[in-house]
Order: sequence, then structure tokens, then C-alpha cells
Amino acid sequence: MRSIVLTVFVLSTCALEAQPQVPFEDFAGWQISDQGARQMPYLNRPSLYLQNGVALSPNDAFADGTIDFDVAIHGQAGFAGVIFRAASDEDYELIYLRTHRSRQWDALQYTPVFNANESWQLYSGDGYSGVAELPSNRWVHVRVVVEEFTARVFVDNAAAPQLTVSDLKRPWSAGRAGLWGRFGAANFSNFRVTRRIRPAPVTRSAVPDAGVVTHWAISPPFAVSSVPTDRVPDNINWERVESEPTGTLNIGRYRTLLPSRAGLNEDRRSTVFAKAILRVAEGRLVKLSFGYSDDVTIFLDGVPLFTGRAGYLSRDGSYLGTMTLSADTLYVSLTAGRHELVLAVSEAFGGWGLAAKFEPGNAVSTERY
Repeated sequence: MRSIVLTVFVLSTCALEAQPQVPFEDFAGWQISDQGARQMPYLNRPSLYLQNGVALSPNDAFADGTIDFDVAIHGQAGFAGVIFRAASDEDYELIYLRTHRSRQWDALQYTPVFNANESWQLYSGDGYSGVAELPSNRWVHVRVVVEEFTARVFVDNAAAPQLTVSDLKRPWSAGRAGLWGRFGAANFSNFRVTRRIRPAPVTRSAVPDAGVVTHWAISPPFAVSSVPTDRVPDNINWERVESEPTGTLNIGRYRTLLPSRAGLNEDRRSTVFAKAILRVAEGRLVKLSFGYSDDVTIFLDGVPLFTGRAGYLSRDGSYLGTMTLSADTLYVSLTAGRHELVLAVSEAFGGWGLAAKFEPGNAVSTERY
């Protein structure tokens, strides 16, 4: 196999400096999880072709700094991106180009990946998606600047970032950097990393909005065909979890989709039940705003109140299934005392999650299960 020029820089200070390229021969030490990957000449330079998978560089010390690479987009629909702070080939931060969405609002996309769950439906729009021109059939330079929980993306030597992610979702930690591709949409070359050294780990703190449900308990995953549609199963082994301060509970952070059985005509979705314990000081009518991906049934004190579908293309031919906290609304009359709110959330792909908020914000409190 011919070599590809790849570069990883390690600096001992906080300065970011251009350095001579240092080649890696034959991807020595790289972890490539893609049966279709190959090293090949493309547009007059050596390159890496990724069909459907991940290539992680041997350097495992990148937390903050700059990642530079060149990408040559083939012109068909697909995805090509960069990975950083990777703990494994199934757990990493991901920023990618939708190669068929040049100049559109979602040409650039950020998503965290937990347990191989890509969650772009949970993180879409301002702060997660961006506009950029994505030329085909020539080498285009991409730069990603990462600092604490912020990442800025510059495509084709743009003077200003076309995407600024101000709330990276995974914990701040050093990990591997690398490349990511889907549907064989691009080739990559001239990958290099410049690392910024920090003397201490970085932590985050944020206060959720009033009324946002942050305390949840979730079940193990079930095959959607194995659970009842009109009641919450008995004897669930609940695990206590917390939502993000925004209210988003990324179920994929804690659960992995069940594998489908090859050759069988079955519903391949997985279902998790999420429970919140509510405390109401005084009986009143409250507004419950909620979002979910992909499908949901909502129970209050064991009684089903709502069922809906919000998966990819489930509502019309252009519906992406992206989740917002105000996707749907219920008005619920709550008596004083303790109540159990349960959401059965089913997922196929693209993001497994939910969010819920009560208004007025002081009408309902939640407690840990």
C-alpha cells in the first residue's frame, strides 16, 4: 500500500504554529474501521478513501487545538467529516460535511457520538448546523479550531467560521483525532493536528431553565414489538440519569440500539421508557411542552395521554425528524401531590432522545428517582 502524507503536531506551549509536514507511512498505528477504505491516488495526490466508517490517527492526546485536512468531494449525496476527542471508534465528537447540501443551512453538521449513536436529529439548527459552499472535484481545505467546549469550522480557507459550536456535548478529555465518511462521498489528504496544552482539565456548569425536566430514570432497551403500546411494563430495572441543561435527554448516551435480526421482516426500532417523578404543591392546569425522536407514547400515572411519530420523513417528504423542546404541547390538569410521567421513546436512526418542560416553571418540581 502506498503512503499518504498525514501530519500530527504536538506542541508544549499554548501557541499554535505551522510546522513542516511529517509523513506517516502506510497508516502505521491508525485504527481504520471501514472494510471499504483504501489508500489511493486522487486528483494528483495520495489520499484516503472512506466508504462507510472511521479512521483514527495514532495520536491519542488531542483535547484542544487545530485540525486541518483537505477533502475532495465526489459530487454524489453523502457525508465526510472529522473526529476528535475520540475514546473509541464508537465514541467521539464529530463535525461533518453533507456533500450534497452545498450552500444550504445544514451543509455543515455537528453531533456527539455515544455508543455509535449519531444524534444529529437532537442537535440541529443554530449552533449545530451551518452554511458553507462545498465544491466538488477539487481539493478543499477544512480547518476545525477546538477550545474547551467550542469548535469553529472554516471551509475552503474562509476568513470567518461557517459553523461555531458553542456547546460540545461530550466531556472535555484528550482523545484521538481522525476522519469519518459515509457512502464513499469523498477522499481525504494532508491531515494534521496542532495540539494546545492545558495545565488542568476543563469543566462546565450551567443552570437549566425553570420548568425543564432534568431528573429522569430510564429502562433498558426493548425491541419495539415486545412492549405494550397502552401501558408501562411492570418490573422495569430503572437507571437514574440527568438531562442536559437545555432539557435534552440523549438516550443514546446511555443505551445502544438493539441489533436487528437479518432476513426477518420486523420493526427494527428500539424502545426505552423514561420516567420523571413530579411534585405538585397545588392542583392546577399546566402546559407540557415536549420533543422526541423518533416516536413516543406519553403516560401520566400509568394512563396513556399522547402518541406521536416524529422520525425521518414521518410527517412529510421533507421532514428531517429534528427534535425541539416545543415540537408538541399538552395541557394537563394535575392534582396536588406526586405523579409519574413516563415517555416510551422508540428510535430507528439519527438521534434517540426527548425533552420536556412545564409551564409555568414553578408549578411542577421533579425529584430524583
